[in-house]
Amino acid sequence: MTRAAILASAARRFAEMGYADCSLRDIAGLTGLKAGSVYYHFPSKEVLLDEVLMAGIERLTKAVTHQIAALGDRASATDQMRAMIHAHVTCFLDVRDDANTYLRIYDHLPPVMKRRTRSNRLDYAQLWFDTFDRGVKEGEFSAAIDRITFISFLLDSMNGVIEWFRPSRMTIDGVCAMIDSTVLQGILTDEARAASRSRRRDPGR
Repeated sequence: MTRAAILASAARRFAEMGYADCSLRDIAGLTGLKAGSVYYHFPSKEVLLDEVLMAGIERLTKAVTHQIAALGDRASATDQMRAMIHAHVTCFLDVRDDANTYLRIYDHLPPVMKRRTRSNRLDYAQLWFDTFDRGVKEGEFSAAIDRITFISFLLDSMNGVIEWFRPSRMTIDGVCAMIDSTVLQGILTDEARAASRSRRRDPGR
C-alpha cells in the first residue's frame, strides 16, 4: 500500500511540477511520509520515474487487451481498432481512474528519459500493428497505408488529447467518434467503407 501511494503521489507531482523540479521530499510530503521512507522503496528519483512510466504503460496495455478480449475472435479488425481507440482515449481522459495521472507526464520529459521505457512502449504499439496487419490481410484496411506512419500518427494524436479536451463541450464518446470518422474511416478499403455505410443504414444486417 505504501509503495502504491508513493507511485500515485509521484505521478501527480511529476505531472504538476515537472520531473526536474520535483524532489523525493516533495513526493514524500504529498504521501504523508518522511523522505527516508520513499528511499526505502525507491533508491532514486530516476527509478521512481521508471516505475511511474511503467505503471502508465501497463494500464494502457491492460485496458486495450481487455477490450480486444471482450470483443472475441469474430470481431472485425475495424471493430477491434475502434474499441482499442476508445480504451486508449478513456485511459487519458476518465478522471474516475488515476491512469491519466501516470500518462500525463510523458510528453514533458526530456528525450533521454523517454527512451528508458522504449521497449515497453514498442510492445504496446505492437498490439496496434497486429490489428492493423489483420485489417490489411482481411481486406478491411488499405495496403497502401504505411503501417508505421499510421500507427505512430494515431497514437501520438490520441496521447495529446488531454491537452485540448474540454469536458464542458466534449465527451469521451464524442472524441472517439471524431477519430473514427476522420482517421479510422480514412484507412478503410472502398469495400469495407461501403459495408460500414450499409451496416449503419441497416444495423440488423
